[in-house]
Amino acid sequence: MFTTSLCYFCLLFLLNNSYCEEYNLYGEAGQAYALEINIGRPEQKLNVLVDTGSTTLAIASYARKDSNKYFRSENSTTIYNSGKEVQAKYSQGTWLGHLSSDIVKFPSLKLIPEVRCDIALITKSHKFFMNGSGWQGLLGLAYLPVGAWGENVVVGSWLDSVEKVLNKPMSFKLKLCGVQSLTNATHYGKFEMLDDSMPSSSNDVIFHTPILRKRWYEVGVLSVRMSKPLNKSVNASLKSFDNNLTIDESENHYRDTCIKLNQEKSIVDSGTTNIRLPDSIFREVVNELRRAAQTSNMLILDEFWYHGEAACWPEPQEWSLPSISIDLLSTNADNQYFTLEIPAQNFMRVITARNNSGEGGSVSEFCYKLGLEAGGKETVLGYTAMEGLQVLFNRSAGWIGWQPSNCGPKSRITGPHNFSMSLSLLCQLTKPVPDVAVSIKAAQWTLCAISIIAAAVLIYLLAPCIKMFFVRPLPRSQQISLSQAALVEQEAT
Repeated sequence: MFTTSLCYFCLLFLLNNSYCEEYNLYGEAGQAYALEINIGRPEQKLNVLVDTGSTTLAIASYARKDSNKYFRSENSTTIYNSGKEVQAKYSQGTWLGHLSSDIVKFPSLKLIPEVRCDIALITKSHKFFMNGSGWQGLLGLAYLPVGAWGENVVVGSWLDSVEKVLNKPMSFKLKLCGVQSLTNATHYGKFEMLDDSMPSSSNDVIFHTPILRKRWYEVGVLSVRMSKPLNKSVNASLKSFDNNLTIDESENHYRDTCIKLNQEKSIVDSGTTNIRLPDSIFREVVNELRRAAQTSNMLILDEFWYHGEAACWPEPQEWSLPSISIDLLSTNADNQYFTLEIPAQNFMRVITARNNSGEGGSVSEFCYKLGLEAGGKETVLGYTAMEGLQVLFNRSAGWIGWQPSNCGPKSRITGPHNFSMSLSLLCQLTKPVPDVAVSIKAAQWTLCAISIIAAAVLIYLLAPCIKMFFVRPLPRSQQISLSQAALVEQEAT
């Protein structure tokens, strides 16, 4: 199924273009993007989600009610089981398992060698695997230590193992194309690894946003709003933010918005479907979208807009809603940003596409869900915000690059735009921090210190036993001490 779909997409591109680009990501509606993986000896072929919101390579190792496809560890001759338990909790779902390591290879990544790396073998899960999903695990691509955890356990990542084998830092790029057509809910894309030391082969401008904290891919999201025409002034963002407000009022509104967006964290997460926003900002954006739909005479119930319910029609929809603009902090200067313009095709997500025309009275059905959701205090740019763009994750340099794509929805990037003051100060953004390797080394030293202290306590508790062992009586011919010799000498005198 996975390989067939890739060939299908390649054929379609060959018909419409002068070349065939190979795509290695695939997924059904709402199930993110999956990549084929080979594990162990002999190789077992499975599919894993590419997930920039976690670190661990986690694989199902048990049969589920809806799927009998999983990694059979007993059949691998190269597996090593540490015997240590690990677990993970996500925004949706949890799992338990144990830490192992084995040989891992991604067939579509031609230049990346097979490596031995840590694998969390999932033995039990709750609401983690989706019913009917075509994947059996996930490939965590974030920095350590975001992922599986256990008592005195540090779970390594596949990316770190690759960099260790190649002895150089590596970046990766996600090119997410969305659905193939209005009548097809299957989406596709491309995942590729890039050598940081090699110059970029793209002629397109790449807009860079800094990674503020090297755990998740945490960035500075300054605003999320409906797109409006920009005034070409220094305070363009303010004048376009709300035409009914004065500059001072707009600046205060903009500041309040970006502080809310980054209050907990703002991350780029390919393992999440929707754009997740703090509750109040979600309401603002969705209220405007709802009014725009009403103006266009679209009858859509509130359950769709506010409660995640699906809306269905007998024919595919071509949306005339405005785009959503997402302002991101730029690496160029602290008062600069650029804007992602996300079209309605992205956030009015097709989840069912049944075209039954001409099939004996059966009715066609095309169902959609809103690609926005309320998320408490955090902001997550799920793959809904990434489709139609190419997103480059440069882990060593600490930035994420955004550029146009030749596939998918017609997402746009505009900028850079200037602001009248420091955006880091205005939005109270977290300052960039040193590489996470420092934190990992600190954790390792901490574990070492704990081990030494535990050993010292154990020796102290066992001291009486040790003393009895070393001073137990010896045969009389060998039993002598300096005090006894002195006593003998005194008696002789």
